[in-house]
Amino acid sequence: MADKIPFALNVLKFQRYNFNYFSCEEVVFFEYIIVKSISFKQNSFFHSSETIFQETGIKKHSLNSIIKRFEQLGYLTVEVKGMPRVKYFIVNFVKIYEDVGVIYQLEDNGKPLYDFRKLLADYFQPLVKTYQEKYINKHIIKEIKKEKKERLSDEVISLLKNFNDFLSDLKLEYQLVPIQYSYNDIDLIKALTNYQIDDLKTYLKKYFQTGRQKKLKDFLKFDSISKEKLVFIENEKQIEQLFYESFFSSLEELYNNRIELHNDDKKYKRAKSLTKLVFNQNIKQKFKEALDRYGELGVRHAFLAYTDAVLREKITPDKFLPYFLAKNFGEFGVIETHLDYFNTQYSYEKKFY
Repeated sequence: MADKIPFALNVLKFQRYNFNYFSCEEVVFFEYIIVKSISFKQNSFFHSSETIFQETGIKKHSLNSIIKRFEQLGYLTVEVKGMPRVKYFIVNFVKIYEDVGVIYQLEDNGKPLYDFRKLLADYFQPLVKTYQEKYINKHIIKEIKKEKKERLSDEVISLLKNFNDFLSDLKLEYQLVPIQYSYNDIDLIKALTNYQIDDLKTYLKKYFQTGRQKKLKDFLKFDSISKEKLVFIENEKQIEQLFYESFFSSLEELYNNRIELHNDDKKYKRAKSLTKLVFNQNIKQKFKEALDRYGELGVRHAFLAYTDAVLREKITPDKFLPYFLAKNFGEFGVIETHLDYFNTQYSYEKKFY
């Protein structure tokens, strides 16, 4: 069938990506490895840098940087072998599906794109299931069930060592006794099929903070219905979600309160309209990072000072929330500047009785 349109790119679909997360070349490579993985039935596949350049136009220098980033993100496992030396790739659809909220734009002007979300779920969930069957459930758990009669994979050994080193630190910090920190390897590996090691460590520390008599075996307790999910972590995620939604709502209320104060101040000739703030997935993720670093009070104080600076036209950002959450060299420069300003310039009148 003859082509009717000579272009290779669907611009409207291309705009679905979050370009604060992926560059244009990374989007091209992202779709390339997914298509290739599917065509190879999700087995490992190999291509030289020259072949990838011929098929995508991505030059070797950029390609090496992109592959390295995709490895760090957990989207790719790469092994160089054979003669001539070529790169063998395995695409991790579990990690990709976990990150669809930052890879894609899932909202339009603050409104969720439900049809697009369903499309992503329908497309990726079967790929996730196949990946789990090929590379996690059958491979790792089967190794553990052999009671370590055969040598475990380097990846599994590394994960167990990472976890045990962390557990050793927790034992000292919380003065845990053996009955509290003993666990079954199979349960841990099963948990690692659904959670990242860093997430497990974060929630485990929170778990022991909730009581001195807690046991690791109870932390590794799976839901009776969704058998790959840990009860404690899923409950904590629900609590966190409620907190974040409440926090975002309170920021919007604070923002509109400052607008009302601004409008009541007679030295400003132009009034501002009350409005809603746009909290898309990318914005929410950055707020979570900021909250981890500065705490709820720190972010609120910085946000208040920043809002006042914008209303007084001391700064004129193109986009209100993205500018507030901008990061340079890993630091939230705008938040730190306005938190410092709040700490030195904001005060309230004392009342003496």
